[in-house]
Amino acid sequence: MIDYEEFEEIVVNVLERDISSNEDQKLAISSPKDQSLFIVAGPGSGKTTVMVIKILKFIFVDDVSPNEILATTFTRKAASELLSRILSWGDKIRSKLIAHYMDKMFSGELIDDTIIKEIHRIDFNQIKVGTIDSVADELLRIHRQAGTSKPILIEDFVANSVMINECLLKEDRYKNEALQEYLAEVTGKESNNEKKPKIKNLTIMADTLLKIKEHIYYNMIDINDILKDVTPAERGKQLALKLIAEYVERLQSQNIYDFAMLETKFLDRLNSNSLDVFLDEIKIILVDEYQDTNLLQESIYFKIAESALKNGGNITVVGDDDQSLYRFRGASVDLFTNFIERVSRIGIEAQEVNLKTNYRSSSNIIDLCNDFVELDDEYQSARVNEKPKIEYPNLGDTEDSDDEGEEANADINRIPVLGMFRKSEQLLASDLSKLIDELNRNGIVKRKVKRVLTKEDNKRLNFDNKETLINYRDAGFNLAKDEDEIIIELDEKGSPEDIAFLTYSPKELSANGQRTFPFALKKYLGKLRHPIEVFNPRGQDLQNIDAVAVFCGLMLECIDPNSNFQKINDKIPNSASMKMTKWRKKAVSYMNDVNPEPHSPVSLEKFITHWQMRYPFSSDESAEIKWPEKASLMELAYKLVTWIPQLQEDDEGVVYLKAITQTITQTSFFNKYSANIDFSSMEDEKESVNEALLNIFVPIATGGVQIDENLFEVIPSNRFNIMSIHQSKGLEFPFVIVDVGSRFKKNLSKESNLRFPKKADSTSILQDRIKRYSSLSINERDSTDCAFDDLTRLYFVAFSRAKDVLLLVGLNQSIDGYSQKEKLIKIPNVALGWNRDEEFIGFDNIYLI
Repeated sequence: MIDYEEFEEIVVNVLERDISSNEDQKLAISSPKDQSLFIVAGPGSGKTTVMVIKILKFIFVDDVSPNEILATTFTRKAASELLSRILSWGDKIRSKLIAHYMDKMFSGELIDDTIIKEIHRIDFNQIKVGTIDSVADELLRIHRQAGTSKPILIEDFVANSVMINECLLKEDRYKNEALQEYLAEVTGKESNNEKKPKIKNLTIMADTLLKIKEHIYYNMIDINDILKDVTPAERGKQLALKLIAEYVERLQSQNIYDFAMLETKFLDRLNSNSLDVFLDEIKIILVDEYQDTNLLQESIYFKIAESALKNGGNITVVGDDDQSLYRFRGASVDLFTNFIERVSRIGIEAQEVNLKTNYRSSSNIIDLCNDFVELDDEYQSARVNEKPKIEYPNLGDTEDSDDEGEEANADINRIPVLGMFRKSEQLLASDLSKLIDELNRNGIVKRKVKRVLTKEDNKRLNFDNKETLINYRDAGFNLAKDEDEIIIELDEKGSPEDIAFLTYSPKELSANGQRTFPFALKKYLGKLRHPIEVFNPRGQDLQNIDAVAVFCGLMLECIDPNSNFQKINDKIPNSASMKMTKWRKKAVSYMNDVNPEPHSPVSLEKFITHWQMRYPFSSDESAEIKWPEKASLMELAYKLVTWIPQLQEDDEGVVYLKAITQTITQTSFFNKYSANIDFSSMEDEKESVNEALLNIFVPIATGGVQIDENLFEVIPSNRFNIMSIHQSKGLEFPFVIVDVGSRFKKNLSKESNLRFPKKADSTSILQDRIKRYSSLSINERDSTDCAFDDLTRLYFVAFSRAKDVLLLVGLNQSIDGYSQKEKLIKIPNVALGWNRDEEFIGFDNIYLI
């Protein structure tokens, strides 16, 4: 259609994306249509820009039709953003080209308008963009076999519900001690006494069984191969595999699939030639976030890639091994680091391209990221071979740089990486909230430097005597004396949404019920003179949130007045029944004490009473209206939410409501009454109410329904963000606060997996047991090393989210250790720069404020 030089000129001048000065980006975009690529894209390297422009280059330069392109991403949000940018930029290029050729026609340089019509006909919506699951789901629906119904894809929380209700609750198998012991064993759970550890929580049991099933599927293992090795004495293992088989059979019988089953079905159809219509047209396959791919997904991509190669196209994978976070879901980073060798087995020669220039972060943040990822020698063998450092862009070489921009950028780069460490969580939360408050109100904060941490001085902490520790501290204090105060300034007036607090877990309560640092920070932010609202939908378990308790309690009071069915249903676990009873009490209290609006045309109390009496609503009391034979739980939910403003108006509340309504909707797929209460007979009413209790309310009550990131695709404005590091993947913020040590008061072994793994974690234990039946076999790396690698990658992701300011926070003990019986005890911590030899290396020039 057009040559590459013309395309590049339009990209630079119309899209204002300078792809000509970055040789790595130019190489990735301009490569021939039939050249497969292995793109290693560091944080902030313009990965999405490269992907979008490469796709548009295929269309405008290589004459590839949009329907011949498949692009997959890791999340739905990323897929939506990718398609949105393709449509926007594609339309701009098309408009520019049409205007250009129209001018040529008017001037007489062009007589034939064929090319204008050809450009007009380009339909960017025909590009197949989505997650691998959404693509598989759509293709299986479109190309379903004659006489079969459309497949139904269920979310993880619904899978958990099926495992509980269809497998574990049946014949009270969740009470089987051998099963409880086996599930504890495969996850590495330890006991505080001499008895064998057990997992008794219904939701955790279901979750563990599903993880085993996922590892079986994602590693492409025949479950029969595992069954052959089971001895008669391994009763728990036998029952676990039986429950997994029953779960799969239950779903397949109704043409329902979870994600792993869907991908397996997709691969089967690809291999059986029943999707050749799709394969015959694909020329380009582009895969984002390939570092979190599993063996099953690799097999799918390679099968499609073989067809793309035959059709004159290529496969391009993009990712970063240092940002691989999903091993616990079955991903294997080795598939990424060894991609060139693995794809060569199917006759494809891929070229490696490294996108190493970081356009996101300041030079100080980039330096810390490089330091952090390279300080542990053992970790280097888990990375892409000879991987280059992240580089800061030479802005003087770019066409759009100016003196003012360079000066502003220099100001940002003068801000060192900061630290805030205090003697207690409360003091840390108080001081941090004041900093956030000042930034929010004034857009600028000034702080004195209290101490400076350097690599040279950090070496002193590797000795055990107190005098060395004193010298270590004094050196840092002395360096701070000569430093100017730190000035942190956000664009114009600050906003809470510009700041993110990243932590290992955003939970506000620990497993044993103790309040965590996110709780303390939220409390102090709420106590400010100008309170700052927090957005942390994962901070509390869904079942413990007051608005959710009231909402679920009201629904229960409507469908099951006075717990008539709940009391006699012996399938409901005691813990779930107790939680539902608490919900009911909160609901009744809310209805009577709060008496929420609206009161007209009907009050909440009157609405509930009518439902309990099964008495229809009518403005004309004399009219004979019968109670319906069937009532939709979704309709009931949306009527009740009228009286609960938090679930309508609050950003977190909207997320909670989505989680509940999704539970109602998705569980209806495989239930007899399809999320309806049937009043046609007493027996139907009893059955339909019990079905709702078991399939909707028990999973919520036992923690089986969790907040998924897909429920909050847009982060609300004017809220301070508290999120897990996993949640932050793919995001960036001007100011990032990373919690590297708020929970570590002492060097306790039970917390070591969160900061410095001393043994294999639950993911490694489970993987090692399952993976030995796979073609990947057992990981070459030691399980403890894998756990250590995971933490390194996790905090690399956290640090690299920051654009302008990075602040590390924790307790003093994290950096100075603590005294115990006249001895200095240190707290090794990967996030603070300890290598796996328990040597503290740390980072250069961390300025403590």
